[in-house]
Amino acid sequence: MDNILYPSTVRARFHHPEVAVISPQDPVLRIGSSLTATCTLSPELGLHAGTLYWTLNGVSLPSSAYSVASPDALSVTLHNLSGSRQQSGDNLVCHAADGRVLAGSCLYVGRPPEKPVNLTCLSHNTKDLSCKWSPGGRGETHVRTKYTLKYKLRWYGQEKECELYSAGKHRYSCYIPRNLALFTPYEIWVEAANKLGAATSDITTLDILDVGG
Repeated sequence: MDNILYPSTVRARFHHPEVAVISPQDPVLRIGSSLTATCTLSPELGLHAGTLYWTLNGVSLPSSAYSVASPDALSVTLHNLSGSRQQSGDNLVCHAADGRVLAGSCLYVGRPPEKPVNLTCLSHNTKDLSCKWSPGGRGETHVRTKYTLKYKLRWYGQEKECELYSAGKHRYSCYIPRNLALFTPYEIWVEAANKLGAATSDITTLDILDVGG
C-alpha cells in the first residue's frame, strides 16, 4: 500500500482503459466544493467493488465515505475540498484490496485568479523594460496560473507579449530586452488565467524615457 503510482503513471501502466476508470477524470473544482468520484471496474477483473479502497495523495480515505453503486462500481464522496497541495493536482487513486492501483485521477482544487495589481516598469537603458506586478487578492490560487504581460503602442501598435519571465520568488516579473519605441507612450497590462477563470489588470500607460533607471 506504500507504493503509490500517480495518475500519469497509472495511465502509462494500464494500456487497456477497460481495466478500470475513474469518473469524473481530472476534475477542476473550487475550494469548498464537494465531489463524488466513481471507480468502475471491467467485469474481466473478477473483483467486487466492495473490496476496493481509495487514497488521496497516498492517504487512505475512510470507508464511511464510500458507496457501492453496483458490483463493478465504488464511489467516494469528498466534502469541503481544500486547495490542492501541489499545482499539478491532488492524486485520487482507486486500489484493489491487495494494494494494486486500478485507476487514478487528478483533482485540481483552487480559486480563479484575481486582478493583478501594482504593475510597475523600469528601463535601464531606454531600450529595454523590466516590469513586475503582484497577484491580486489572496494571491495563492492552488492551481497552475499563467500570468502574461502584454504591451502595445498606445494609439496604433500591435499587441505583443513579453517572453522573458523570471522564476522563483521573482516570478511575477518579465523583461522586454529590445525593440521598444521612444517618444510615444505604451499601454501595458497583465492577464492571469487558470482552469477556473481569468482576470486582467488595469492598463498602465508609460513612456520609456519617463521610467529610466
